[in-house]
Amino acid sequence: MITEALVVSEFISAALALVLVFLFFKAYRLRRSAHLLGLPIGFSFLAASYAFLGAYLLNENDVAVSESFLWLRLVTQSFGFAFVAFTYYFSSKTEMKAKYSLSVISLASAISLTLLFGALVVAPPFLGLPSVNVVDEYLRIANLFFLGYVIYNVTRRIELSHKAISDLIWAPLAFSLFWLAQYSMLIWGIDGSQIAFVSAHLVRFASLTIFIRIYYLSEGIASESTGTYSTTNLL
Repeated sequence: MITEALVVSEFISAALALVLVFLFFKAYRLRRSAHLLGLPIGFSFLAASYAFLGAYLLNENDVAVSESFLWLRLVTQSFGFAFVAFTYYFSSKTEMKAKYSLSVISLASAISLTLLFGALVVAPPFLGLPSVNVVDEYLRIANLFFLGYVIYNVTRRIELSHKAISDLIWAPLAFSLFWLAQYSMLIWGIDGSQIAFVSAHLVRFASLTIFIRIYYLSEGIASESTGTYSTTNLL
C-alpha cells in the first residue's frame, strides 16, 4: 500500500512538472527570452526524474531493471537542477540568443555532473563508481548547491526590482521549498527519518503548486497593467 502511494505521488509530481513545462514554454513563446526557454527544459528533466523513480518503485523486485531506473532518476534530476541553475546564471550575465544560450547551459550542466562523477570515481576506493546510494547522497548535496544559487539569484533580482516585494516573493519561496525537499531526502537517506521522508514529498508538491500559481499570478498582473509585467518578472 505504501509503495503504491509513493508511485502515485511520483507520477503526480511528474504530471505537475509537465504542466509547468507547458506553461513556461507558453510564456517563452510570448516573451522570446532564453531565460524562459531554459526553465521548461530544466523542469522536463525533473518530470522525467519523478517518472523514473515511479518506474523504479514499480520494478523493485527486478534488481537490474530497478537499479537502471534509479540511475536514470539520479542523473536526470541533478541535470534538471543544474540546467535551471545555469539558466539563471547565464541569463543574469547577458541576454544571449536562445540557441547559443541553451548550448552553453547544456554544456555547463553536463560538465558539472561529469566532474562530480569523475571525483567520485577517483576517490577511495579508487577507479570504482560508488554504490547508487552513495552517489545519491553526493548528488543531493550538489542539488542543494544548485538550488542555493537559484535562490540567491532570484533574491538578487527582487532586491534590484522596483516592484512590490509581495508580488515577487513567490519564486524564492518555491525554490526554497525545492531546496527543503532535497535536504529532507538527504536526511532520510542518512538516518532513515520518516518525518524527513514525508516532509520531502509534501514540500515538493507545495513547490510545484506554487510555481503554477506564479504563472497564473503573473498573467493576472499583466492583464491589470500594460502587459509588460509577466512571468519573467516573477521568476
